[in-house]
Amino acid sequence: MALMPEMMETSKGVPGFALFTLLFFTVGAVFAVISYTIYRNNQNLIEHGIETTGVVIDLHRLKPREYPLAPSIRFVKKGGSEHVFHSSEARNPPAYQIGEQVTLYYDPADPDNVHLEGNYLFVYVFAGMAAMFWLFSIWNIGSAVREIFQWIAG
Repeated sequence: MALMPEMMETSKGVPGFALFTLLFFTVGAVFAVISYTIYRNNQNLIEHGIETTGVVIDLHRLKPREYPLAPSIRFVKKGGSEHVFHSSEARNPPAYQIGEQVTLYYDPADPDNVHLEGNYLFVYVFAGMAAMFWLFSIWNIGSAVREIFQWIAG
């Protein structure tokens, strides 16, 4: 069945730039939600966890032959037993020195759920990525959504 000439003139192609803008905005929103979730989890641990002092006993690599180093911290749990926490947040240069005392908060039900005082690296990373995605999409999101709705509605 051939399309009538009137239909060919009114039909438009896929609004590629509008879809790209919406995708960028959505990815930015996802990164913002991740950042906020990490922040809230850290705050929840500070408010409801147990505060203690630990000592950095080692700096370890997360991947072989890569320089960023993450701390391993020994601390005493509320019951008196020692626990070693191996952080997954590595930095170059390292944020901590072996022998350094650090304040941390841990969940008594899961002593590997630890927040090091003042350590918001992942919050900043995801918030920064959200800001970059939004920077490139926020100016056009209104017109992009309008264009997509018009494309869907025909």
